[in-house]
Amino acid sequence: MRLERVLVIGWIAILWRGNTEEGEANLEVQVLPGRIPIIDVDGEIDHYVVPELESKIMAFINEGHASVILDFSDVSYIDSAGIALIILSIQRSGPLGGKVGLVVTNENVIKILEIVGITKLAEAFSLYSSVDEALASMTGERPSGNE
Repeated sequence: MRLERVLVIGWIAILWRGNTEEGEANLEVQVLPGRIPIIDVDGEIDHYVVPELESKIMAFINEGHASVILDFSDVSYIDSAGIALIILSIQRSGPLGGKVGLVVTNENVIKILEIVGITKLAEAFSLYSSVDEALASMTGERPSGNE
């Protein structure tokens, strides 16, 4: 596993690429000042990827970011470990007054979320079709079209 860190004044971006037995997973984290952390995951969210993803999400929550946006717009598959991680994120952010915004565009992933009932957790969770929509809703900012 290789971890690359890039620090730039005003924002942080972390790119993680891990070779697993099942293939590659990409995880990118971005935090702009005054904004909610955005964790962008490409590929499949399975038990190989979840430990690193959980580490990043919990680090943000422990640092005082009550809300987080999980950009799963490029996720093609999610297993029970990924579902459990979403539920854990909701459980940790809710008591802090935060919310988990989940960006999902893959119909199969949306169907899985609906089947397990996550989409009914309206108080601490929202499903969005784009990062701009999630940011606008969760921060009250107008969409920029740059995300």
